[in-house]
Amino acid sequence: MMLKRPQRYLLMILSSIAVAWTVLRLLPLKAALGFALVPIAMVLVLIVWARQLFVGRWHTRRRQWEKAVASYQRYEKMLLMNRFSGWLAPLHLGIHTLDGVARTRNLIAQALMQMQKPDEAEGWLRASLQRDPLYAVPYTNLGTIAAWRGQDAMARRHFQKAVDLGFSPVMAEQLFQRARQRARAGRQ
Repeated sequence: MMLKRPQRYLLMILSSIAVAWTVLRLLPLKAALGFALVPIAMVLVLIVWARQLFVGRWHTRRRQWEKAVASYQRYEKMLLMNRFSGWLAPLHLGIHTLDGVARTRNLIAQALMQMQKPDEAEGWLRASLQRDPLYAVPYTNLGTIAAWRGQDAMARRHFQKAVDLGFSPVMAEQLFQRARQRARAGRQ
């Protein structure tokens, strides 16, 4: 049986953690502490370097959508311009994509959707899919936008594409139903 992309990524992440844990347990205490401090220091450096991503997430949690979009756009620009941005890959470990630019563009689109700007969000989602056509999450957001517009057949196609790429069928159906409810409430 062939694993879908999310299952492969999850297996890769969990395997890496298991190997690191096993190595740490086999080393003497002082060596293990030294070995563990290296990745911790690396993560701290990466967090400082990628601060705009975390600032954007902070604004998102506070529902400050305009500020979140601005932070995410600065982060995306940094990823595109900096030749060392590949070092930030550990911050983008996820089960749907490892591409930081695609993920950031999707985050921008989600904030724009919250701001009731579906046309602009759709552009960012398509840009995300140009970077990583196998990234399932933008398809769910495109499906949500289509459902808001009353285009149920198009919405179903987008959600089905996301499911085909490994997105949860139950979650996809829930998102579709919520988007349809919102569309109906907006028409009344």
